[in-house]
Amino acid sequence: MERHVPDSGSGSNAASKTVLEAMQQFIRYMKDEKQAAVLTLDAYERDLFKFANVVGNNTPVVEITAEHVRNHMYALIDRKLSQATVRRALYALGSFFSWAVKWEVVSRNPVAKVTIPKRERIRQVRALSKRERSMLIAAADELAKIARCKLDQHAPTMIRLMLKTGLRRSEVVSLAWDDVNFEAHEITVRRGKGNKLRRVPIEDKELLELLRGLQQNNATKTKPSTFVFPNTRGAKLSYSVFYKIFGRVMNMASLKDSGITPHSLRHTFGSVLCQRGVPVPFMSKTYLGMKILVQQWFMCIQHQLRCNKP
Repeated sequence: MERHVPDSGSGSNAASKTVLEAMQQFIRYMKDEKQAAVLTLDAYERDLFKFANVVGNNTPVVEITAEHVRNHMYALIDRKLSQATVRRALYALGSFFSWAVKWEVVSRNPVAKVTIPKRERIRQVRALSKRERSMLIAAADELAKIARCKLDQHAPTMIRLMLKTGLRRSEVVSLAWDDVNFEAHEITVRRGKGNKLRRVPIEDKELLELLRGLQQNNATKTKPSTFVFPNTRGAKLSYSVFYKIFGRVMNMASLKDSGITPHSLRHTFGSVLCQRGVPVPFMSKTYLGMKILVQQWFMCIQHQLRCNKP
């Protein structure tokens, strides 16, 4: 693989490198060498290029100081953005300048001199109750029946897919028909978090039939889409549209202010597996592809369930 090594900081090329050029090179490095996830790359591009636009795309990167970074942080805070958003933007800049220092594009990291806002208390993602799951599924079915927007017809399959397989939002919108094996009753997640591949069983018969119906309907189109949940042009569904569909389901279910997010459905699936007694390591590898800390959280749930048994 070609390594994207910047010119030495002592040379004239490095000194003349603009902020935008350096950031584009960093994004290429994150994509090709670090193999960062798509969502991570999108977040880096969005946060870094906003900063470049503020300080000037053609400003030499060696001229960026802690004052530039601090003023950018104050501007984000003045816009009433959340602490998490401000922290993410600064961490993106910190990662970029750490890379730039390593490859001698700049001599020091200006973000190191800026005090980053404290982390907000993390809201615990809760699992849905059995009643809430029923309400959500019923609302998705109803939304598809009265759909003013054609894409709302995705709702019944989309909601069940997240509840019954634990797929992440990025995995749902990226799901292609080549990833669905109807004979083996499984879904192949090719680019999960950390670009890890895993195969998730489809154990729910109703979900399997809904997917078959979508595939048959797709096959009758003049230009069939490769995606399970395409947009109106047959391309990959955007995250904004995904959230709009999910929001309309939540409204119809009268669960708008319940704190339920798409990620809650993934936690719900994990909690159901815990109640069934599925070992956490097996759950992590086969179903969810999750981090150690989340594994520990589900282990705690299993322990509580065992302790509460009569």
